[in-house]
Amino acid sequence: MRVVWSLSVAAALLAPAAARAQGPEVELGTAFREAFAGLDACVVMRDVAAGAQVAISDEAACARRLPPCATFEIAANVVALDRGAAPDVDAPLRRDLQRDPPQPKPQDAGAEPTPAPVAASLRDAARTPSPWLYEELARRIGPDAFPKALNALRYGGADLSATPVDRMWLGETDGGLRLSPVEQVDFLARLKRGELPTSAESQARALDILPAEKTPEGQITLKGGECGPAAGPKVAWAVGWVERQGRSTLFAAAETAPTATTADAVGRTRALLRALSLLPPEKP
Repeated sequence: MRVVWSLSVAAALLAPAAARAQGPEVELGTAFREAFAGLDACVVMRDVAAGAQVAISDEAACARRLPPCATFEIAANVVALDRGAAPDVDAPLRRDLQRDPPQPKPQDAGAEPTPAPVAASLRDAARTPSPWLYEELARRIGPDAFPKALNALRYGGADLSATPVDRMWLGETDGGLRLSPVEQVDFLARLKRGELPTSAESQARALDILPAEKTPEGQITLKGGECGPAAGPKVAWAVGWVERQGRSTLFAAAETAPTATTADAVGRTRALLRALSLLPPEKP
């Protein structure tokens, strides 16, 4: 994996063909500083092709391992499908009601609360947040097998000495599962190319269930997440890829702040992608 520390070179890498011919209007360094101004943040981008150069906003920030929060669910889906913890992406998994009783979802004033689901599939969870489902999968796979499976995927590193396996991705303790934005993008690239050491079907099905948003020139797939200790800085992620003009550009953005949220990380990442002409301009 070749890494580009020069942001001007990175801009030429990531710009669409027309922009490369004319010279990009905005280079990655400028786009990053404007989108994530004043934040402890990092962005990593690369083309999906094997051996492609990697554009990094800040070497130290992007090498720092962080809890993956809900972005972990992409890797968890691959492992669960490969090991049979989830028989299929559409197979309903039942909630352990004694361990994790569901809470009714709040509704508008005067309306009856909607009962929380007691079963969901991986496809359901890809569209509607279902953290209980991944806690259940983690217990099924187990505290020994799950970290080993993630290590085989080169998905960061896990220390479960003081963290339960069903909470390891949430950053609630100093241990648990951690990976850097560089590792996040490398994992996504190998998943997209079908090069993980799992069955081809597990990788294809894990990709298939991720929601994609159509754009005028292609589509964007984006997964966000936020987590952290009860008291202390939170981490928020926005990871995924943009497909346009026959190219697939992967990205991982992470920010750390006392009030970091998924919505903020996603919004800033979209702004950066628009500045680099990977997404269309925001409608007035």
